[in-house]
Amino acid sequence: MTIARLTRKIVLVVLGLVLLTLAVAWDSPPAGGMPMVRVSFGQHQVLAEAPVSPAQRLKGLGGRQNLAPGQGMLFIFAGRALGMCMRDMKFPLDFVWLDQGKVCQIDPNVPAGGERVTVRAKVPAQMVLEVPSGWAQEHGVYVGQEVRVDLVSGQLPESLAKVIGNNRT
Repeated sequence: MTIARLTRKIVLVVLGLVLLTLAVAWDSPPAGGMPMVRVSFGQHQVLAEAPVSPAQRLKGLGGRQNLAPGQGMLFIFAGRALGMCMRDMKFPLDFVWLDQGKVCQIDPNVPAGGERVTVRAKVPAQMVLEVPSGWAQEHGVYVGQEVRVDLVSGQLPESLAKVIGNNRT
């Protein structure tokens, strides 16, 4: 490979990374805290943070000591959710996978085991709600149950707001 070809490839990779960074920044919310959403399972509700920036999504609930009752974190995907890991987690969680306004999968009692603990979507899902371990069973959440997601505060990038808009029951 010639120096000119190698230089061209390096320039194209760097340009691609710059464009990717700009695309993510363009679709990110203004500086500040995470948007808050209300996830309603009939009479039961969870007030959840919705991480939108790459850094927020990567960190998730990692490093926290616990979640207050009735609180969680909702990951919204413009495409399909594939898997979630328990990076830097200090406590176990229930993962409630959502698609088309319904619960489509529940993974209860996922242990706090770091990156080696990964939970994969077994069915198509657009969102994953993380709640304290045992919450789903305690509140009678079941696959097929209708769910409503409403923005409470903050702003979601348009690509994620569309997902919530498409999931209203």
